[in-house]
Amino acid sequence: MNDIYVTLTGNVAAEPRQYTFDDGSKVTSLRVLTAHRYFDRKSGQWADGEKVCFAVRCWRALGDNVAQSVRVGQPVVVSGKLRIREFGPEGDRRFMPEVEASAVGHDLRWGTGTFVKPERAGGGPVSREMRDRLDEETQDWAMGAARKGPGMVVREIPADEAAVRIIGADDNEKESEDAEWPQEERAAA
Repeated sequence: MNDIYVTLTGNVAAEPRQYTFDDGSKVTSLRVLTAHRYFDRKSGQWADGEKVCFAVRCWRALGDNVAQSVRVGQPVVVSGKLRIREFGPEGDRRFMPEVEASAVGHDLRWGTGTFVKPERAGGGPVSREMRDRLDEETQDWAMGAARKGPGMVVREIPADEAAVRIIGADDNEKESEDAEWPQEERAAA
């Protein structure tokens, strides 16, 4: 079966959650809300079309970096493999688009960012004590209130732990095709 690769642009709809499994592996989950924008000729203005919410899964180092960098409401660009997740009881099956991310970053159309290379500890597994501590700080999450699987804990990352911050991003800003670009400053020779 061939994989379908997609690139999304949208806003983070909920705080990222980090899950740790018994073997020490981690995944960070977040929701990204996308909307098709179009120019309404009748009103002469840009309008939002249908909104779609994607679940995004980030594994290993990408997951750690996303958990430390991305916050709810921030504009992001996500690239990865598209999957359609099926869930719910028989007779009431539901489907949700999910992206297994290979890259995630802030959408710099809406603000500026600073890159900080993370410091990583040794690559060994997480201690039982650390997993227990993370377990105490967690709550169920997915589609509003999903169940944790066995051997999995969830950790909500506080905003003050973010390694990258968007400066000047405004959730109310709207993209416009005719927006003026700022003047380019050139260094004196």
